[in-house]
Amino acid sequence: MAHPGEGGETWDVGSGALMVRPAEFAGIDDACEELLRVIARIRTLAVEVGEHTQWGLGDGNARLISACTLVTRLRSLAGAKANSIASTLDAHSQIVEDIRQVFRGARDRIVHADEEWAGRIHSMESIAAQSIPTPQDSA
Repeated sequence: MAHPGEGGETWDVGSGALMVRPAEFAGIDDACEELLRVIARIRTLAVEVGEHTQWGLGDGNARLISACTLVTRLRSLAGAKANSIASTLDAHSQIVEDIRQVFRGARDRIVHADEEWAGRIHSMESIAAQSIPTPQDSA
């Protein structure tokens, strides 16, 4: 059962209560979307760095065996299938998607339970979507 509160509603949850603010709740999905865009961009940059032909660490000099070894290791850390920057960022993306799905599920359950709150959350979601910068805005 929901009770109006300061800036949100308090929902009785078992023996406790949960404060839900539509404006903050609506921004979660958009924040997750922005984080996914940033992770994708970092992943792309990591793979591009790994594909550089000359790193300028002496890797072009056959006598500097350690430079060649270092560059080979750094390249593998950039975009390999496992144990790399790319695979770590893929895991981070999955975590963000999981968080997003949990909040979407909670939002949908609250929306089905409370028609007034549903109207407020839909209004806040449209406002939140307008305030998240696109990659072109932040460049």
